[in-house]
Amino acid sequence: MASEKLFSEFPPVSTEEWTNLIQKDLKGADFEKKLVWETQEGFKILPFYRKENLKGKEWLLSNLPGKFPYLRSTRKLTNDWSIRQDIDTPDLKTAKELAVEAIGNGVSALGLVLADVGSGRKGIQIKNEKDLAFLLEDLPLNEITLHFVAEEKSPELYSWLPKNKTLVGGLGYDPYRILARQGHSGGHGPETLKPILTELAGKWKNFRALTVHSSTFRDSGSTIVQELAYTLALGSEYLYRLGELGVSPEVVNSQTIFQFTIGPDYFLEIAKFRAARTLWAEIFSSYSSDKGEASLPFIEAETARYNYGIYDLHNNILRGTTEAISAAIGGAEIINVLPFDHLLQPADSFSLRIARNVQLLLKHESYLDKVADPSSGSYYLETITDQITEQAWKLFTEVEKDGGFLECLKSGKIQSSILESKKKKEENYSTRKEIFLGTNQYPNSKDKIQNKDLNKNIKSSGLASSANELKVAALPEFFAGDAIEEIRIKTENYETKNKTSVKVLLLPLGDLKMKKARAIFSLNFLGCAGFNVIDPGSYETSEEAIAGIQKENPQMIVFCSSDEEVTSYVKDILSKLKSKPLVYVAGYPKDILSELESAGVNGFIHVRSNLLETLSDLQKRLGIQ
Repeated sequence: MASEKLFSEFPPVSTEEWTNLIQKDLKGADFEKKLVWETQEGFKILPFYRKENLKGKEWLLSNLPGKFPYLRSTRKLTNDWSIRQDIDTPDLKTAKELAVEAIGNGVSALGLVLADVGSGRKGIQIKNEKDLAFLLEDLPLNEITLHFVAEEKSPELYSWLPKNKTLVGGLGYDPYRILARQGHSGGHGPETLKPILTELAGKWKNFRALTVHSSTFRDSGSTIVQELAYTLALGSEYLYRLGELGVSPEVVNSQTIFQFTIGPDYFLEIAKFRAARTLWAEIFSSYSSDKGEASLPFIEAETARYNYGIYDLHNNILRGTTEAISAAIGGAEIINVLPFDHLLQPADSFSLRIARNVQLLLKHESYLDKVADPSSGSYYLETITDQITEQAWKLFTEVEKDGGFLECLKSGKIQSSILESKKKKEENYSTRKEIFLGTNQYPNSKDKIQNKDLNKNIKSSGLASSANELKVAALPEFFAGDAIEEIRIKTENYETKNKTSVKVLLLPLGDLKMKKARAIFSLNFLGCAGFNVIDPGSYETSEEAIAGIQKENPQMIVFCSSDEEVTSYVKDILSKLKSKPLVYVAGYPKDILSELESAGVNGFIHVRSNLLETLSDLQKRLGIQ
């Protein structure tokens, strides 16, 4: 029995046969247009993959976990990771209480976010060595890893660290991130990093000085391939610059954490982590012949700030969950799920608990920590891993040919490349080609932001300039929901100022199927602006619709009917209204547009409408902006 192969009695099915069967089910529809999609990274995703897709790339399957080039994992037997949580509440006492609570409930990696730095969060008011000592006293530093988000304060923070204790974790210092985000270096660079890095390498070998942040690029609007290529190019730049200062590549690598952002592209994100290890092994091998422990990349993952919204907050829990799964399957050593409301306010006990429990469930209920590289053998994941690796390597080599990361940052090539990707993302969200649930589709229009002092809008007090500092074009943060959320906040501010809601009454009339479909579409579309959209369900006659208008007294009405019926309803109803609100039609009946406009229609909303432009125009017409 042991020698028998399962399903050997069944004849093999070829790719051609599978394709023909799919074509049959498509009933003449184009296979490429219907089932093949192209990523923003520039390669196509097929609807199914088979072993033949890996022909010539069998090493993807034969590489073992824990073996160079670490495609499958840096660990041989398990996939365990550390659960990290960041504390960013301003009050020292509260911050300490939250830290103790987190550690007591399963957190093994604690992050401390300092105030007045370029992190985009309020942060803890740690102003001196005494404050830090108070925060760290009584914490079980021998049981957890300790991490900091201190940005430009990193060197000063380092001088405050308790030298009489042994720390494990990371300082989080990334001088070139400061340059990229602030637009000038403020005196930070490899020269300020070197003494910290070399001292830590000799004193606390497991407390890493350097963190290479991919969020510098991904949270500014980059694609996955750009994020991967530029992050690795940044890592290579540090190897080169610190090497010039006399630090060996082995020491630099031992003192480096790669912190990758996890975005919403579930399978591509899994592939990204696998590709990152492979590419770093290739890059490191050009600096060092060591293919053992000294070459291991240490990867931390953090859910993307750009992919969180400020409305319908519980969607962020779902986003954080799928992103954490991607990182776990991808083989990250540390995972940080940001609290679902962190863009609004510093994390409290409840939001930290929910974020922490996401990872506890992934371990204790889903057992994602038990198997090294659980994605191994998936023809789909192996193929896209190879494609992302190839695309990222191509971009990385282009950066190297142009002089390396720093030169490309100074010339603006990296910034202009990311800006193009950002514009494409903004366009996709504005036209709803990409869905951002709760923001540009299916909004909870009753949700309101009570405190407009958002955590996401926090800016640092400003990085002080220094003599002979480097200056570049800054990479600002990007948020997927920004533009639509700004429109919605304007509606809220208008309603607060005028003590009234912006009422939109839908007029579902005529054919049952069409009026329902167009009413639902209009409800979702206009709800994205925070309007009070009233759906009466149905009106059977024009008289009922007129009575509804008189009762609700809306600022705007939307006709929801079939193209064939809408003209008669528009003419009949508008001719009988004494005071006419703003009038729109759901749909785009191009043959009768001029007739409808002559009858008093002000505009149209339909599936091809640019959501952002349309809502912005509506606000102007309604006097909101």
